[in-house]
Amino acid sequence: MATPEVLDHSRGGVRFIQLHLGGDRNFCYLLGDGDSGEAAVIDPGFEPERLLDIANENALLIRHILVTHGHSDHTGGVRRLVELTGASVSAGAEDRVPGAVAVDDGQEIALGARRVQALHTPGHSPGHCCYLFEGRLVTGDLLFCGKVGGTGSYFPGSSARAQWDSLQRLMRLPEDTEVFPGHDYYGGEGVMPHSTIGFERAHNPFLTGGDFESFVALKENWPIYKKEHGIR
Repeated sequence: MATPEVLDHSRGGVRFIQLHLGGDRNFCYLLGDGDSGEAAVIDPGFEPERLLDIANENALLIRHILVTHGHSDHTGGVRRLVELTGASVSAGAEDRVPGAVAVDDGQEIALGARRVQALHTPGHSPGHCCYLFEGRLVTGDLLFCGKVGGTGSYFPGSSARAQWDSLQRLMRLPEDTEVFPGHDYYGGEGVMPHSTIGFERAHNPFLTGGDFESFVALKENWPIYKKEHGIR
């Protein structure tokens, strides 16, 4: 069963739309303040014109583009979306995203009366950031539903140690914090486009081992573990 193109998680005056617009099961996000209409896009990797259409359909004005990390499947539509909207671009300094202003750990970006907070969470990439908005955490490729992002030689600048530390930081957030990942990589039955910190603490095998050594061992033996447990 495929995840729909548009999943609207808006509540009250908080606009939060999760989008499948291309790539390897990539998600991008449109979030904003329902009163002012000011909005941000996170990780516009594909179809910037379609993304703008969806923003217009929802009476949202894209003021900011926020990048979790510099990989092309998360940044491929940035330049064109800037041309279409004039939005500013923010990303972690270490990832050196062209045209982006460096965002600091803990920095807040205003969307009308609401704020998005950037969290520096290196590991999958050195400048990786997560974004926290009204109890919703966009985790990029640091944390997926039931899995974590890759590290190693295929991802230059990545670090398993930094990733573990960043994951532990996220696990200190309230357990009802909603987790919205950069890819639809859930390996269980059915579709899980989002979860919670509490779910990940209890069920993500990379987090239930309890220590860094177990985390690394699972990374090294992940193909075997997936086969044994029927994980996609």
